[in-house]
Amino acid sequence: MKTIPIAYRLLIVLATLSLPACAKTYSAKPITATVVDAETWKPLEGVNVVAEWILHYPTWRSDGSLEVAEAVTDKNGQFHIPGWGPKAVPSHLPHGTRLGNIDPGLYFFKSGYRVRALDNSRRQPERLLPRNDIPVRYSDWDGKLIWLEKFKGSQQDYANMVESASGFHFQDCKWVKFRQWLMAIFREADRLNALGVRNSIVNYRDFSSRHENECGSLEKIFSEYLK
Repeated sequence: MKTIPIAYRLLIVLATLSLPACAKTYSAKPITATVVDAETWKPLEGVNVVAEWILHYPTWRSDGSLEVAEAVTDKNGQFHIPGWGPKAVPSHLPHGTRLGNIDPGLYFFKSGYRVRALDNSRRQPERLLPRNDIPVRYSDWDGKLIWLEKFKGSQQDYANMVESASGFHFQDCKWVKFRQWLMAIFREADRLNALGVRNSIVNYRDFSSRHENECGSLEKIFSEYLK
């Protein structure tokens, strides 16, 4: 049997270690936190919350979400996002597709308040590690107090801000998992339209024209909004 030189074997080992070892499955721990008014520190009921775990190609280009979930705060300002997994990265995606270490992203919306987005970008030193090193995800904001600021400005400025509040990934019918958020946005578009405020906020009519019969009956999915 021909012996492979030690130097060559060492080269093979080093090359293997340099390859990005990507997690093939991920899980997430549950998230429970409390949302309050930034000025009064009183709990905010009815805040729409979306959590999103976004997949990225090796080039870091986004490829949509591996998972998305939503909740609405109760009278104590508390919300709960259930844990999930294990869930595999879809096999048809390029090798190396994975979650970023700042996931999950958390997004908060309540009429009259500034939309707020939070993630794990504070995480140290884990955010510097290869992303596969964190196959079980958790949020830095679990168990924390999260504040929202009332919007101070014109209705037009407010409308412009809200336009960015529906920028989630809509492929594979994942939007069904944050329909409460969408209904809140629809209602806000209706309110601003009734005030004569120009806006490009997604409304039910536009949404239904794009996604009709795509993921089931929209009348059933959005029955709470339509009644």
